[in-house]
Amino acid sequence: MAERKVLNKYYPPDFDPSKLPRIQRPKNQQIKVRMMLPMSIRCNTCGNYIYKGTKFNSRKEDVIGETYLGIQIFRFYFKCTRCSAELTMKTDP
Repeated sequence: MAERKVLNKYYPPDFDPSKLPRIQRPKNQQIKVRMMLPMSIRCNTCGNYIYKGTKFNSRKEDVIGETYLGIQIFRFYFKCTRCSAELTMKTDP
């Protein structure tokens, strides 16, 4: 049981972290995030109200070419809980 509580892991003497492959990601890649709605919204397709504080699995992407005073702007995509229509929200710092 004690081996699970170890804080330090064993690294062999010939281990070189610079040889590990790095992941190259494109600039406009969409990342899956779990977010909470900051305000109540209404679906334009079915008219369903989605209230503030509802948690969603959403996709986040950087808006290419748009910044506000050096702050990156993000776009989130999520689905309506009733009709599964895709809703889009863009941040506004």
